[in-house]
Amino acid sequence: MNDSRLSSRRAFIGGSALLAAAALAPRLPAQGSEKPSGAAPAGGLTPRPELAGGVFPADFWWGAATASYQIEGAAAEDGRTPSIWDSFSRTPGRTLNGDTGDVACDHYHRMEEDLRLMADLGVKHYRFSISWSRVLPEGRGRVNEKGLDFYRRLCDTLQKHGITPHATLYHWDLPQALQDAYAGWENDRVVDDFADYASLMAGRLGDRIRHWLTLNEIQTFAARGGYSVDKPGKHAPGIQLASKQLHRQLVHRVLLAHGKACQALRAASPGRCSVGLAENYSALVPIIETPEHVAAARKAFVEDESNGAILMPLLTGRYPEAWLEARRDSAPRFTDSEMRLIAQPLDILGFNCYSGTYVRAAATPAGYERVPSYAAYPKMNISWLNHVPESIYWGTRLVGETTGLTRLPILITENGCPDGNMPQPSGLVLDTDRIMYLRAYLRNVQRAAAEGYPIVGYFPWSFMDNYEWAEGYAKRFGLVRVDYDTQRRTPKASYEWYQSVIRANRVL
Repeated sequence: MNDSRLSSRRAFIGGSALLAAAALAPRLPAQGSEKPSGAAPAGGLTPRPELAGGVFPADFWWGAATASYQIEGAAAEDGRTPSIWDSFSRTPGRTLNGDTGDVACDHYHRMEEDLRLMADLGVKHYRFSISWSRVLPEGRGRVNEKGLDFYRRLCDTLQKHGITPHATLYHWDLPQALQDAYAGWENDRVVDDFADYASLMAGRLGDRIRHWLTLNEIQTFAARGGYSVDKPGKHAPGIQLASKQLHRQLVHRVLLAHGKACQALRAASPGRCSVGLAENYSALVPIIETPEHVAAARKAFVEDESNGAILMPLLTGRYPEAWLEARRDSAPRFTDSEMRLIAQPLDILGFNCYSGTYVRAAATPAGYERVPSYAAYPKMNISWLNHVPESIYWGTRLVGETTGLTRLPILITENGCPDGNMPQPSGLVLDTDRIMYLRAYLRNVQRAAAEGYPIVGYFPWSFMDNYEWAEGYAKRFGLVRVDYDTQRRTPKASYEWYQSVIRANRVL
């Protein structure tokens, strides 16, 4: 084993120094509605009695979220080239009904109409993603000015409506050109190409965009969805890897790309910017809120497969010792300098929260056990989505308790469910299931804010129905219904509910 590539498991970055650097991550200056709120002071949490009545902070970020491949369409227009999702979805048997994102919501042509609906909703923040292959058709090198112009117009229209843009650089749509050239995320070359892409975006769009997220859900596109060991990945690019070690090395490479992109964004931005990422890290929830079960959930949070592989190195610069020990020969190989690169100080942590797992203290070697969800446990209208509203509170709380980063602002970058109700003749969907789900989760967001945890905003997934990856168009997560035959937009009952929540600044 090459010592230049593999650190001793105890030769990690000095923990206290790294935590101090991350805790002092640069914060955006106060600027009206763009100022993050709720961060606890260095001494720990400060409960906020003014929020005890169920209200949210006055400067809480109410927003909405989408992603490029899921809504834009125009897959071959104005210089855009295929992404791995174009190729994957056009491969027979990969997606439900063979659905592709070729047209999706036709947002590329209907952007202004969609943003008017967003403005009427009352949100002041919008998270979208940039299509890498729309702005860099070969993934690197030549810039497609027409692609950049679309995102300039998007940002200018948002500004006209008083909405702050939050751009995600990568929401799973790697340019197919890079997949063909060197197997994409399986090759170290992608790290530099992603950093160059980040630098270009900050340099060319940084006058309009101050809030950047590097990657969306490393757990999904790298650790669980796009790649697998025992079978081909169920998401693009659908690769079967030869070993668990190669798989974990790929995830490590993605972390390196994030770190280098953080540096590139800050170096190329024309002004001070906010840099983070959006991750669907695992939320472990104590089955009962007593000290022994809370301690069990805290331990499980650190040792969780995806948290240990992704969240902990991102925030602490270390893979947890117990996590490494449990994986032994399948652990990623890394150097100290790589861990320092991965653990760039974040301005914000995006938390994509849909569900969670209950944990209880138990007489097991680990000292805890996960509580399985039985078949009849309440679920939303998709097989994997158990209704666990406490997950959004505990997923927020345990970040600070396990890493020491009690001041790191946390933004709910996704939270939602597909509705199960059919539209009325008018097109209206009375999606009471979504209202019930969002109401329960938002009450836990408000609890976190009232107790002093640094939760700064909430962006439900998603603003509109869209292409739901391998599920095609069968699952509808939107506050706005899209008739894919006519592209007619119809706000659902949940749109009206969320509009009322924003106006009242409390859960209704």
